[in-house]
Amino acid sequence: GSTAMPETSRRGLLFGTAAVSAGALLTACTSNEPKKTEPAGNSAPADDKPGKAVTIGFAGPQADHGWLNAINVNAKSRAETYSDVTLEITEGSNDTAAQIGQVKTLINKKVDVLVVLPADGKALTQVGLEAMRAGIPVVNLDRIFASPQAYRCWVGGDNYGMGLNAGHYIGEQLKDKPNAKVVELAGIDNLELTKQRSQGFADALKNYSNIKLVAR
Repeated sequence: GSTAMPETSRRGLLFGTAAVSAGALLTACTSNEPKKTEPAGNSAPADDKPGKAVTIGFAGPQADHGWLNAINVNAKSRAETYSDVTLEITEGSNDTAAQIGQVKTLINKKVDVLVVLPADGKALTQVGLEAMRAGIPVVNLDRIFASPQAYRCWVGGDNYGMGLNAGHYIGEQLKDKPNAKVVELAGIDNLELTKQRSQGFADALKNYSNIKLVAR
């Protein structure tokens, strides 16, 4: 018997997998694997043909540094490669009330799927819940909502691990320096990811008795 995937609409793939990555916000909803030779008589169509038209709404914070700007640029460029995908992207804002308003507008437009990189995950949780209740699958990117009910899936990094790795790197650089002093330049403190990174950083430095974290 064939193991080929049955025909699945692009809409279904978007809803079912909500394939998103930090580097390229809208990842291909088709396989990048080389096509395998199908057994004789299998007429399953290629999975890279346009499917039902879908609109993806994306609301993110102001692109005030390179990583956030790359998110926006990659989202736009990837969406343009699919004739059946329309990307509705809002003007980035770090103002919580403004971003909530933007997401509400996307909900009212009845987009098929909603991708939200919140300026503040906790503050945007309620509007994420609102979208899910409206039947719009939500992909929560990076800064996580306070409730798992506010999103279909979350795509983010191991923030504690980032801090831990940074701490070990600094520790190895300074391990032979007596009475080494380190200052941590932290991110936005009301974001959960900042707290996780700082905790990982501090935990790593505890392994180096010669290093003191003197300021944050």
